Order: sequence, then C-alpha cells, then structure tokens
Amino acid sequence: MKKLTSILLSAIIMLTAVVGFDLTAYAGAYDTTAKAKSYTLGTTTTGYFSSNDNTDFLKVDVPQSGRIDFTAEGTESYSVSIYPSNATEDSVDYNYIDYNYNLGKAYLESYAYLVAGTYYFKVGGNYDNSSYTISSSFTPANESFPESLNVNNNIIGNANPISLGTTYNGMLAFNDDVDFYSFTVPSGTQIINISANQGICFSVYSMTGERIAGTWYAYKNDSTGVASKSESVSLDAGTYCLKIEKVYSCFYSFSINSPHQHSYNYAYTVKSTYTSQGYDVYTCSCGASYTTNYKAVKKLGKVNLKSVSSARKKHAIKASWDKKSGANGYQIYYSRNKNFKKVSAKKIVKGGKKTSYVGKNFTKGRKYYVKVRAYKNVNGRKVYGKWSNVKTVKCK
Repeated sequence: MKKLTSILLSAIIMLTAVVGFDLTAYAGAYDTTAKAKSYTLGTTTTGYFSSNDNTDFLKVDVPQSGRIDFTAEGTESYSVSIYPSNATEDSVDYNYIDYNYNLGKAYLESYAYLVAGTYYFKVGGNYDNSSYTISSSFTPANESFPESLNVNNNIIGNANPISLGTTYNGMLAFNDDVDFYSFTVPSGTQIINISANQGICFSVYSMTGERIAGTWYAYKNDSTGVASKSESVSLDAGTYCLKIEKVYSCFYSFSINSPHQHSYNYAYTVKSTYTSQGYDVYTCSCGASYTTNYKAVKKLGKVNLKSVSSARKKHAIKASWDKKSGANGYQIYYSRNKNFKKVSAKKIVKGGKKTSYVGKNFTKGRKYYVKVRAYKNVNGRKVYGKWSNVKTVKCK
C-alpha cells in the first residue's frame, strides 16, 4: 500500500512539472475575498480559469480618490466587477470583456472613478481553460478634502468649510454622487465658478436643507473637453452649502467669489500735446484703470502783430511781430478784404526766432489787411496757433 501511494505521488509531481503550472494555484486559490490576490495599481496581473475555478478576487488598495484606467485582455470572454471592501454585496462597477473576433481575443479598455479605500475586483470566467490579463494606471484627484470609503461630505452635516476667493478640487466617483461645501458670506452677490472634465451640476442650500438657488448645469464642450459655468447668486448674510452633484463621474474644481470692489489710486499724469489731450490715470490693484481730469490740447498762443508798413521799392509791405515761444515758424496772410474772404498773398516764414517779413509786388494805392499766426511741427504736420490782431496798410 505504501508503495502504491508513493507511485501515485510521484506521478502527480511529474505531471505538474510537465504541464507547467501549480495545481493548487487554480483550485480556488483566489475565489473569495478572504483569499483575494493582492494587486497594485499601475502593474499587470494574469490569471487562469479552470473547470473547478472560474472566479478570482483581486484586492486593490486605492491610495486616494482618483481614476483607474485599465485594459483587460483574455483568451475568452469574461467579466470584471468592482466591490468596495465595506459593502462587498454591492458592486460599484461591472465590465464585460467580450471576445473580439477581429483581434482574436477578448479585449476592453475602461475606467473607474473611485474614492480612496480597499476594493475587490471580481474576475469571472465564462470558459474553462482560459486566461486573462489586466493592466492599469491611476490618476489621483488631488482633492482639497480627501474622501474615502469611511470619510465623505455627502450630506450637509459633513460639509467641508471653504473660504471665499479660494479654488478647491474635488471628485465625483462611481460610489460618490454628491459633495457638500459650507461657506459664510456677507449680504450681497456671490459668483460661483465651476469647471470639470465631464458634465456636472450645482446648487445652493441652507444649512437646514432647503434649496436656495439653482440647480445649474455645466455641459462638456467637445472642442475643449471641459464643462464650465459661472453663476451669480444674491444671498443674505449667513452660512450656506454649495451642493455639487454628479451628471457623470469626474474631476472638478470650483471657487466662490465676491464681485471685486475696485479701489483706485492716482498713478500718473499724461501731459497734453499739440495733438492730444492730457489726463490723469488712476489704477486698481486688479489691473483696472480709468482716466479723468482731461487737459486741453496744447496750443500756440496768439501772436502780437506789432506793425505793418509799406515801401515804394517793389511795392513792398513789411509785417513785424513779437516772437512766440515754442513756435517753429509763422504764417502771414494779406488780403484786400477785412474778413479775408479772398487772400491776396500768403507766406510761410520758417524759424521760430523770425519776427518780420517783407512781401513784394503788391498793387500800388490799394489797402491791404495783414495778420500772422505761429505754427509748430508735430509728427510731420503743422499745428497752428490763433491768428494775431489785424493791421492795415496802403501800398506805396
């Protein structure tokens, strides 16, 4: 009898070596949560389904709330369900990895948003003697107030207090449908800004559970991949709750801000020029500014025409005037009409220091009216001052 037992044991050992796998590994080794195989996110694991073992449990520790992206492959179709460790009767996600005849294997790419905690991935086979491979990556939510299977802000009593003017991050998961945040405001208008990578909705509640304003929806923009919305709400002074609800599981960020109250201070003065007004500039710390106290465009003063006289030689008329500060030259008009409706002659006298000019070839015995004005060259053009007083002379 001992010899027979020894022979059978030797045969089993030889069979194990030839086939190439450990018989005990597939005889229900991971078929309960108590015997679950540890699996680390970001790695690859494989498994095998046999006639007496068509279920594997993988124990997965999610270090913080975030998104798990995974790829499931297999020689035949199978399923993957996700169960939280504190409620193993209720799955939070189910995936069926169907056989793809074009690929010649079962294949699926999927994802799951989960709050921090320990989970069990139940891998269920449909065919004997088939295998599977699962690989994953993890993107953390970086929540401002970390949630887990044991810690949440799903009710007003657990609302996380926030400050105005600060941006916060959060996540809505397969097993987390709503988040509450409490905030205190003075009487007035507040602006709620929210942004997410999927559609999301939000509203404002009293601390006793009555809805005050909303619900508002932010829809994902296909071109940007972002859902964003800003809403203004008028509130009495007090404490309220912002309720953020799931349309789809997503990462989100939000802030509540009071409209900026500008506080302006004098910054500098822009001096007037010969072509533009001057003004004072006042600025706010936010970057806003305004201008006021406008100053008139600079002008050359009125020239004082001192005298006009005539000489017989070449029937000349001489005009003399006082020099005008800032001038680059002068313009002189001669007319037989006191209103200068028709100008008999005109002349540009270059040079701001010039104070006289002699015009020639006027008509003897005629009375002429004379006036002069200064000019300044600005950006390639002449800017003129006011006309002087008018003087008359009879040409000799």
